[in-house]
Amino acid sequence: MPEQGKLFDIRNWVPYQMWRLSQEAGYILEEEYSVKYNIRGESWRFMAMLASSAPVSAKKLGELLDMDQVQVTRALNKLLDNGYVTRRTDPKDRRKVILALSAEGAEVYEAIVGMAMELERKFLGEIPPEEQNFFRETLTGLLDNMDNIRGGPKLF
Repeated sequence: MPEQGKLFDIRNWVPYQMWRLSQEAGYILEEEYSVKYNIRGESWRFMAMLASSAPVSAKKLGELLDMDQVQVTRALNKLLDNGYVTRRTDPKDRRKVILALSAEGAEVYEAIVGMAMELERKFLGEIPPEEQNFFRETLTGLLDNMDNIRGGPKLF
């Protein structure tokens, strides 16, 4: 066993810290919208990606969100039940269903985006704008690096 001072402390591992930030932000945001709009985080992420990608198939949304078929089906059914999403058959491929936000879904989406932006504003707090920009550029670079690692040869 390694010496006490040399133990790996996951709390200091950057991917863990980023995961914690994401989780905590998601929990805070979900507390604000879940009761009012009758959806959970999975459905919100589905709506948010749909808003920026529509019209799109459920399969493609699942790929974009890295969600499995069960998660996609659960989120989609909840949004359909609430009337937040519309679906139609793709005229080019009758086997494919095309999704879009309904008018009510778009209103809910805009309301939650407002909450999300306010949370981000509070989260970034007093960090100067130039440091915020650097942070965003760094995050983009980290995501690019991860995409390259994932798509490249196995590391281990």
